[in-house]
Order: sequence, then structure tokens, then C-alpha cells
Amino acid sequence: MTTVTFTNISKTYPKADAPVLNNFSLEVKSGELVSLLGPSGIGKSTLLKLIAGIERPDAGDILFNGESILPIAPNEREAVFMFQKAYLFPFLSVGENIEFGLKVKGFSTQKRHIKVAEMLDLIGLPGIENRHPNELSGGEQQRVALARSLVIRPKVLLLDEPFNSLDRPVRLNLQEAVRNIQHELGITTILVTHDLGEAMSMSDRMALMMRGKVAAVDEPRILFQKPPSVETAKFVGVKLFIEGVASSGTLVSAEWGKLKIEDEKKTGRSVYAIRPEHIRIIKEKCENSFAGMVQNSVYRGEHVEVQVALEEKTIRAHLPAEKGTFSSGTPIEIVLPKKYLFVVEE
Repeated sequence: MTTVTFTNISKTYPKADAPVLNNFSLEVKSGELVSLLGPSGIGKSTLLKLIAGIERPDAGDILFNGESILPIAPNEREAVFMFQKAYLFPFLSVGENIEFGLKVKGFSTQKRHIKVAEMLDLIGLPGIENRHPNELSGGEQQRVALARSLVIRPKVLLLDEPFNSLDRPVRLNLQEAVRNIQHELGITTILVTHDLGEAMSMSDRMALMMRGKVAAVDEPRILFQKPPSVETAKFVGVKLFIEGVASSGTLVSAEWGKLKIEDEKKTGRSVYAIRPEHIRIIKEKCENSFAGMVQNSVYRGEHVEVQVALEEKTIRAHLPAEKGTFSSGTPIEIVLPKKYLFVVEE
């Protein structure tokens, strides 16, 4: 069981205008799956390369169970990489691909065959050890790549967008399989992804990265429902922010007027936010409701997105799909329930 600690990591690539990692710190607990999430070019994959020894940091340290791995040769760090492509050896059978690392470590033929059979059962593909990679689907190849990575029981598993090139049904199936296998084996795992849904479904914790640092880290449910800042809130799909002065359970906004809030002790200038699926649309006025008119209504499968004109603003609400669409020009009341309003830092 391995705890991975990044301490004040900095990394700047040649000819780059700014560091890709800037005093980055994070702890991944033993047996935990943590996803690194953020915009492209923010340094997510670089962190995996630093662990694997493909790159070296300009400053800072990376620790496994409190000991630096930087002096250790890459092939001795016991951290394995699983890439977007399977990169199986085409001239070797499935069994030979999986046992490759065991062969390097000197395992006997009998033990290698036993381990291969165990891994094929674990990934749900028993009995295919004699087939070759070109006989497998993309999803099956990724499962075999996972088995090859895990058969040597690494200290840390590094996943660099491993499902990105797969069709959605296969991708979802593999996400679940990898999560179950990782949980069963208890291997500390770091997942790099740009897919919020993937991160939320697979992670024990998500680390949102902005400007080369951790902007927020927490359980997926908490980060999704109540992100801590305007920047992180935008990344997880929040679009509505209301600035005002809070006092005695009321937020007074120059733009919105008065809004009821749950925290009666909150005072002073504040910025509140609300997720689009928590915005309500009704016919009659109530607490925290504002008169508006439907501009557009789009059915998106899992929800209906309703665009509402509210004076000079356009508000987007995500309503349950069974509510159906609204006709353009329909007068409505848009409601911001106080229990769903939360404070964000600027």
C-alpha cells in the first residue's frame, strides 16, 4: 500500500512562457483513486510523467510512503503507466503480453501462466491467452493492457486518459471495470482525464487543477454540488453567479434585488452560485422567484435546457426530461431556491 505525496513541484518546459506546474502539492492516500481534472495543458499528464521518471521536476519532490523516488531509476519505482492506446506487442499473444513484466522479473513459466489466468479472470476475458491483439476489439485490448499493468502488482497505477479513444458504451463499461478492479486490489491510482463524468464516476477524490496548482480537491459529490470558487464552479458546469451584500438571511444584489439565503449569520459582500439543475421554473410568484420569458427550450436527453430572458440577462435552467419543452415567448417565474444557493470565492 502506497501513499503518493507531491511537494511543491515546479516544472517549466523549454521555450514555454510559463511553468506548466507551479508549486504543486497534493497527497494521494494509500489505495485511493484520485483524478486530476482541468483544462488542456494544465500539467496533468506531466505529473504522471514525473512519477514514471519520463520527466524530472525543476523543483520539489515526489514521495512514496514518505521517501523520495527522484533518486530511484524509473524502472525500479514500481509505477506503471496505462495510456490512451493499449500499445500491446502485436507479435506476442495475449498471454505473452500480460506475462512480459513477470518474465523480466524472473518468474517461472508455471507461475507466469497461473498469474496470466488470474488476470484474465479479473478483467473478464478468461481463456483468450492464445489470441493476438489484432483479434481483439479496442475495449478488449485496453483490458489486456490493464492486466499487463496490474499483474506485477505495482505500487502505483497511472492512468492517462485510457478510455478516450473508445466508443461511449465500451468506455463506460471499462470505467466500471477498472474502478472495481482497482478497489479489489487496493492499488493507489492516479487518473488523468478531461471528462468530468468520468472523474466523478471513478474517483474517491477529484483534484481540479488551475494554473499549475490544485484549485480544489474533495469528494466528487462535494466538488460538483458546492465547488469552492467561481473558477472551479465554472469548470463543473455552474453558470449563474450573484454578487451582493449578505445580512440576516438576505442577499441584497444591485442586479437581482433581494434573495433569501439559508445562512442567517452570513454578513458582508458575498458571491453566491446555483447549479442549473437546481433552478426551477413555475407559473406563479414565490420566494426567490423572478419574472421572465422563455427564449428557447432544447431537449438534451437527460434533461431539458431552458433559456430564460430575465431583463437583460439570459438564464439557463436544466429541468428533468419528463417536464418536456417550453414554447418560446411563454411567461414564467424562474426560482432560485435558497437551499441550493452556495457561497463561492472570487
